[in-house]
Amino acid sequence: MSTPIITARRNLVQRISNLLRKAENGEISLTPWQLSEVQEAIEQLEEERFAEGERTMSEAERAELYEPAGSVASEPIDRRHLFDQLARTLGQTC
Repeated sequence: MSTPIITARRNLVQRISNLLRKAENGEISLTPWQLSEVQEAIEQLEEERFAEGERTMSEAERAELYEPAGSVASEPIDRRHLFDQLARTLGQTC
């Protein structure tokens, strides 16, 4: 893996981890839409679509600007599941 790819990957992982950690520590409360966006960013990380993942995380971090009015999740996403999904992704690509 080239240095720019390693850096892009690391930056996206940190961004995802930081948001989930803040939610876990009770610093913020994530909406179902934000959880869905985080899940999408993890999938983009898996597919090495780092720029798209960064954009997705920007939107997840600023839900007050990007979350569609009346947004309803198709199915609930557990925050713990996202931590596990991220861990599996990191285990696959390290």
